[in-house]
Order: sequence, then structure tokens, then C-alpha cells
Amino acid sequence: MNYSFVGNILGRLMIAYAGFMGIPFLVALVWQEGSMLSFLLSIIITFVVGLILLAYGQKDGRMGVREGFVIVAGAWLLTSFTGALPYAISGAVPTYLDGLFESVSGLTTTGASVIDNVEILPKSVLLWRSLTHWLGGMGIIVLFIVLLPNMTGAVHLFNAEVTGPTSERVLPRIRDNALKLWQIYMGFTVLQFVLLLLVGMHWFDAINHSFATMATGGFSTNNTSIMYYDNLAIELIIVVFMIIAGVNFGLYFQAWRSGISKIFRDIEFQFYLGIIIVSTLLISLSLWWTMGIEGGNSLRQALFQVVSIITTTGFMSADFDQWPSVTKIILLCLMFIGGCAGSTAGGMKVSRIILLFKLGWVELKRTIHPKAVINVRFAKRSVDPVILNTVSVFFFLFFSIFAFATLLLAATGLEPFDAMSAVVATLGNIGPGFGVVGPSTTYSSINPFGESVLILCMLLGRLEIFTLLVIIQPEFWRSRKGW
Repeated sequence: MNYSFVGNILGRLMIAYAGFMGIPFLVALVWQEGSMLSFLLSIIITFVVGLILLAYGQKDGRMGVREGFVIVAGAWLLTSFTGALPYAISGAVPTYLDGLFESVSGLTTTGASVIDNVEILPKSVLLWRSLTHWLGGMGIIVLFIVLLPNMTGAVHLFNAEVTGPTSERVLPRIRDNALKLWQIYMGFTVLQFVLLLLVGMHWFDAINHSFATMATGGFSTNNTSIMYYDNLAIELIIVVFMIIAGVNFGLYFQAWRSGISKIFRDIEFQFYLGIIIVSTLLISLSLWWTMGIEGGNSLRQALFQVVSIITTTGFMSADFDQWPSVTKIILLCLMFIGGCAGSTAGGMKVSRIILLFKLGWVELKRTIHPKAVINVRFAKRSVDPVILNTVSVFFFLFFSIFAFATLLLAATGLEPFDAMSAVVATLGNIGPGFGVVGPSTTYSSINPFGESVLILCMLLGRLEIFTLLVIIQPEFWRSRKGW
């Protein structure tokens, strides 16, 4: 393990991160907010941490797989801990642990909050919440690859952070690939901002909600989220961009080169859209039948919440915790599924669900024809058995962590269903759950031990389990050639 090289990379990242903290600091300066000093101290501390790591590290070195995993895990941990400083120092939260929860929730684009009244927060703190969403959405490391050209071994960083069972590149060079993804991401963010302005949203709210939407984060500037506006045009714009954010961003570049039909021919996108349509119709029918909500309004509420949950954004246009039980079960299933691979959405990803179903179907066929050679095919290609094995292991680990974390939360006194929803809402990076962590409440009622468990769930979910779990293996730290 080349520790000095790892230190150098992390040092440069922390200095860049301190620079991003300067944005809300300038906002606090313009509005003369009391949080100005909080951000200044946070910038200084983060910058000093970066300088210490730079002093220890060296610029030249080889980056192998192990260095890649340590850098990605270290980057997320360091940005989470330093990102908590503005909350804790400004008094936006009562304890540093609450600040860490808010920071991790922002960076992992979970959108779970321990702040009961966000409307009294300074604009600079609100912007920091949304900005952490936006930075974490496409990936801190992916952005870092763009900012630092000619980084050797960047492929290991890219593969360790990009979501999904596969991380196909749209361009051969990693930096070109990362740059293109961020350009697309920024383009959609600006477009949504402009459209929200045109339908009457205040410019500050439009910036924050655009950041949160494209990152599929869900932090809002209002306590009642999107319900605050009660505006069909705003809801439709956010729905469209949530759907966009839940799609593999590599498809957009391919569509630009080969035509928009490239997106609609993608098998994962077809399933993703199909799940949204079917779930919306089922929930809309349930709301109309059991609650007597008028057809058009039931469709409006169902569509927004289905898209918000499957894309793991977590915005709220209605209190879905008051909906019929069958709708809650559908939403709970969507929390597990999540968006597409290569998107900013969380969850297990649609492609993994498809592969698991195909693998199960193939195994049933093999039971009937034991000697037959049957391959699992995806997008008209045979799937590498290594990928199938990785998907199966991910599925097992996801539900093992879900079960264990649920037991830990239940031990703190939470009701079983509340504990389940809190864990899946954080492990899947959704945000709101049901019961005590429902859409009309926050996570402030969770005790410190429960908060710590959920913080770990959020990090495991965003880094898709393997990146964090692999570094706790003793074998990982042993000197070994080929890593």
C-alpha cells in the first residue's frame, strides 16, 4: 500500500472541498448571516487537514486497486466529518453527531434530516445542504478526476465509486468520461433551474431544489417539501428531472451521438419506466378506491411519490404515511429497487433486479435440463458469470445488512416496521420512511446509537457495500503483488 500517495490525493481533495465550502461562506457574507464565522472556521479546519495530508504524502506513485478503494473510502469519510462542521459550529444542530448525520445524508444524497425546522436556517446552511447533495450525486471522486488531470490509475477510483453492477465507460479515457458525465449533470441542473424560475419558484429555492433533484437527494428549503408549493407545474418539472436523474447518465451521451432512440432501446430503462407506470396506476387506483381522492388528483399524487421513491429522491407532495397499507407496501418495494445503474439514484438498481430474475429463471430451467448449457442474457449479450456472482453476493449482503441494522434499531425501542423503514430509507439512500421517520417527521427522535447505525447504512448504501466492507478485511492490508 502506497500510503504517501494516498495521503497526497486525499490532501488535494480536502483542499478542493474547502474551496466548495467557500460558496456558502460567500452567501453568508452577502446576507450578513451569523453562520459566516462557522463556515470560515470550517474552511480553515478542512484546509489545514488537506495541508497535513499533503505534507505527509508524495505526488508521484502508482495507484493500484487497494489504493483506489482506500482513497474512495477515505474521501467519503473525510468529507463527511468535515462537512459536519458548519452544522455543528453554527448551532443548526445540537450535537456534532447530528451534524455528521446531516452531512452524510447530504453527501450520500439520502435526504434524511434531524432538523425539525429547516425554514429558520440561514440561507448559507440551506445552500450547503443542497450543495453537498449535488457534489455527492455524481460522485466526489468523479468530480475530483475532472479537476485533477493526468492522474495515473484513476480507473480504480472511477470503478470504486460509480454505481451499478457494471461501470461501462462512454469514452475510452477515464478523465474524458468523468468530464462528460459532469457536463451532462450540470446541463440538466441548469435547465431545471431555468424551468423552475419560469413557473414562479423563487431563485434561491430553484437553485436548492435543482441541486437536490438532479442528485436525487431530497433536501428542501421547506418543512413540507414540495407540498409547500401546491403547484402542478413545479411538480411536473421535478418529476421529469427526477426520472432523468434516475437513468444511466452514460445513455444520454450515447443518445447525443446515436439518437434518442438509444435510450428507449435500453432494457434497463424500459423496465425502469415500466415499474414507474405500473406502480403509479396501482397506487392511483388505491387512492381513488379506498380514500375517495378524485381521479386526476390521485394520479398526480401517485406519480410524484412513485418517481420520488424509486429514484430515491425523497421529495414529498403528500403525506404518503397516511395512505392505504397496499400503497405503502408498493412504495417499500420501490425503496429496495431504486434507479438505474450509472445514475445518481440509490437502491439495489433496476439492472440487478433484472439479472436476479433472469438468473432465477435460468436456474429453474437447469433443474429441468441439468445438462443444458444456458446463459443469462442481458441487452442481447451473455452476462459474465463473475458479474452474476457479484450481483448475487450484493443481494445477500444488502439484505443481511438490512436485517442486522433493523435488529439494532429495534433494540433502541423503535417499532419493527418503523425500524425496517428507517433502515431501508437510509441503506437505499431514500430519506423519508414510514412511522416515526415518515414524510411529515424527521429522524430527530432516533437516539445517538440509532443515528450511528443509520449513518453507516447511508455510507454503505451510497458506496454499494463492497467499497467499505472490502477495507475491513485483514487480507486487504497485507502486502501483495498485483493489487
